[in-house]
Amino acid sequence: MNSKRFAIAAALGTLTIAWAGIALSAEGWLRWNAKRGYPSITFNSTGLHVTLPEGLLAEATALGKSREQAVALFLNRYAPGVCTDMADMQMSQKNLTVHVRLMHELEQFLPHHAFIVDDAEQDVVVNYAPKQPVNCIDPGPSS
Repeated sequence: MNSKRFAIAAALGTLTIAWAGIALSAEGWLRWNAKRGYPSITFNSTGLHVTLPEGLLAEATALGKSREQAVALFLNRYAPGVCTDMADMQMSQKNLTVHVRLMHELEQFLPHHAFIVDDAEQDVVVNYAPKQPVNCIDPGPSS
């Protein structure tokens, strides 16, 4: 069985989910690794932000998917596991605005893979429908 490792970082009202391992799905273009860059899902006071590797989006486009479709498929697959008070990603949502940034590989560092994320975001509106049910656990008040 393929494993999916992920790191969660939360600070100052921001929740970011960044995957640090290989994740496989039925959609082959949704694969990523150190050579492609790691996408992220971030929630903060300004909304839902997604960072995607440029190559991942290029593959989706080559397969005839629009940017909106690619973002929706990515979120439908990976966002249900994000449990936060900022958004209910376990429920379908129509007309969900997502702020999207692309990450680009810095070719001057090859064969090492280094990436930079665009400052500019593009807003896309998607219909979000999680692929699998997730039960979030409320840890309760900390002592």
